[in-house]
Amino acid sequence: MTLLPWNEINWNAPRPTETEMVESWTAIRWEHSPIDAPGLEAYLDAARAAFRGRCLAGRWRAVEYPDATAWFTTRNRHDEYGLHSQLLDSAVVRTDLAELEIPAALDRIPAGLKEEWAGALTLDGTLAALIVQGGPYDRFRGTAAQAKELASAAVHSLVGDRYEDFRVDYSGTAWTPWFWDETWDHTYVITDNGRAEVTVLCLTDTD
Repeated sequence: MTLLPWNEINWNAPRPTETEMVESWTAIRWEHSPIDAPGLEAYLDAARAAFRGRCLAGRWRAVEYPDATAWFTTRNRHDEYGLHSQLLDSAVVRTDLAELEIPAALDRIPAGLKEEWAGALTLDGTLAALIVQGGPYDRFRGTAAQAKELASAAVHSLVGDRYEDFRVDYSGTAWTPWFWDETWDHTYVITDNGRAEVTVLCLTDTD
């Protein structure tokens, strides 16, 4: 099977029918994609320290999917298609993130995820602020500049210089029992359309 890329639009391709879209959901096959980037791991260590260990992360790649999936992703219609719902509802993600206790039923836009329009361009600053602010009891022990360096290295590990290939979605809601349902609930979903790969980062803490 030749997979259509998620970052190259075929303007001549007809829009999939509703039936084709629904049928395509069961044809997507996700596989675990190890996070083996030192820059990202160093940031995650700092995030776990700032949130008293309440930090979960994982990455998965769509290794099989029909053309209907690519039709929506190339046009940045992830919400309309329900891409992130299909990922989070997959067996591999439920296994990898078992501690997260993902609900049995998910909305098409799970967790109320909302696209951050600046995407990966400002993600390093966002992630730096996350650990500088930390949770109610702890936060990054270094300087703000050091936090920015850590976050920049993390984003470079994920993105390189392919900023245009990435979409970032965020939710500040407690969408699973794992979250404490306080001010410090964060979910980031970072979609790499160049590689059909998605990274999920969840943090929470309570006072």
